[in-house]
This record gives sequence, structure tokens and C-alpha cells, in this order.
Amino acid sequence: MRVLLYGGSFDPPHYGHMNNLRAAAARVRPDRVVVMPAGVSPFKQGTTASGPLRVEMCGCFAALARELGFGLEVSGWEVEQAALGRKNYSVLTLEKLARENPGDELYLAIGSDMLLSFDGWCRWEDILKLARLVVTSRNVGDDPALHAKARQLDESGSRILFAPVEALPMASSALRARLAAGEECEKELPASVRRVIRREGLYTKGEKVTNEPETGKRACAQPVE
Repeated sequence: MRVLLYGGSFDPPHYGHMNNLRAAAARVRPDRVVVMPAGVSPFKQGTTASGPLRVEMCGCFAALARELGFGLEVSGWEVEQAALGRKNYSVLTLEKLARENPGDELYLAIGSDMLLSFDGWCRWEDILKLARLVVTSRNVGDDPALHAKARQLDESGSRILFAPVEALPMASSALRARLAAGEECEKELPASVRRVIRREGLYTKGEKVTNEPETGKRACAQPVE
């Protein structure tokens, strides 16, 4: 069975996220996709919406799963780890999936910006042993740099795959600013996401991040016990 892990802050999830997942899924044709919002990302200062609300909003990916015919799990595992005071690193999540799904082929979907900094990730060599990367490009014209980086990271040429995608120019940070200014962002946010935002009053002016800043962004955490 092919299992594709798709992680991110998803603060909030938007059509750009869905566009990239569509491309990654078309590339590897997974049997199951695990969408996993980060508890506290090692690359960010925290999130505005709480972990449970981001997990709920990621239910929007169900429509894509029905359309493309793969199984979908929206997992709150990394959010739960953060609530226990544990750091979030992709390698730990992949080790968990490998333990729970012995014999399955694991894939990890990432954006092109993440590939360019991938050798700064915690235990990145182990990530490549556990899973194949599926890289979706967010910027037009970055292919030469991406392929050069892939050759540097993976001399075998078998562990990093590319998923062609027409990048959608949207980012959660920009959408949060627009939502705070009173916009609905109907063209960028699925209806189910907008319902949660309205219900909870998310992304209003003056709100605070819900997680403390992560320290040691590039230093590895101790294994989760």
C-alpha cells in the first residue's frame, strides 16, 4: 500500500494546499493520504488557530479524496505531541507511520521551498530512507535549482520525485491578513474552512498565536518515548 503524508501548519488550509496535494497524489497514486497539521512547526513561530481547529479545518481535504479515489486520514497526532510538550519533526512522524504500517511504501509531499532547505531538517538522511519525497513546485522557473538540489541530496536519483503543478499564488499568512481586514476569501478558502473561521471568530485583528515559539529550529529533538 502506498501512503502519502501531507503535513503543514494549515493555518488555515486553502485551495493552494489542495492544489499541491492533487499534484502529489497524481504523481504517486497513493492508496491512502495522511493529512497531518503540525503541532508547532520547527520552521515557524507558532500558529494562530489552535491545533484542534486546524485539524477540523483539514476536513476540507475529504472532497479531494472522494474526487481522486484515495483513502484519507486527517491526523491530530502531531498536535497531540505538541500538547504534551514534545517537538514536531517529520522524521518522528514517518517513524510512527512505518511502525504502524510495516511493508507500506511511504511518501512525503513537500513544497519546492522546503526541498531547497531540506538538508537543514532534523535527520534528513533518515527521512530519505523512510520515505520518498514528492516535491511540488510553488514558483514558476525554479526547476533547475530544484533538480540540482535533488541530485545533491540523492545521488541514486530514486528517492526524490517531482510532481508537476501549476502553482497557485496564495499563502496562509496573506490570507490571515485579509481575513483580519474583513475579507471572506471565498476564492481561496473552501466553504467548510470559512464556516469554522466564522464560528470561532478566527484571524481577527489583535489575536495572538496559540503556541510558544519553537527553539532550536534545526536541532533534532530527542526521540519520542
